[in-house]
Amino acid sequence: MSEHEKHAWASLIASALVWAFFAMRLTEGGWVADVSARHMLWTYVATVILMIVSHSIIAAWLAARRAGGAFKDERDAAIEARADRIEGYVLVVVINVLVVHALADAAFAGHALPRIDLASLPVLVFALLSALFGGHIVKQAAIIWQYRA
Repeated sequence: MSEHEKHAWASLIASALVWAFFAMRLTEGGWVADVSARHMLWTYVATVILMIVSHSIIAAWLAARRAGGAFKDERDAAIEARADRIEGYVLVVVINVLVVHALADAAFAGHALPRIDLASLPVLVFALLSALFGGHIVKQAAIIWQYRA
């Protein structure tokens, strides 16, 4: 397993755990809780700090294990470029789904379809940050998949 693939595995696991922390702080019983803006701000700050610290630890761990040579070669760079494009596509789709959902919910009020209340600040924050986490996790999964293919 290459160092880049090890980094992708570690990042995938760390990101999923940090998202679980984020979700734990903003949800209750599987639904987004109505929390204060202060609670959301501190949760956001803690989430950012956890991502920075966890990924710094991963980078330091891999750097300490590396005997020498470049961390990424041309193949690694190409795989990461493809994974970046996939992440971008996923984020574009998810953000567009949220926008269309918000517009359709406003245009067709009272419909019987399931809805996400994007007018609620906690739900909006949760949806947007979950989209970013989802994009990052998809990127790491794409890197792993490309190394396995």
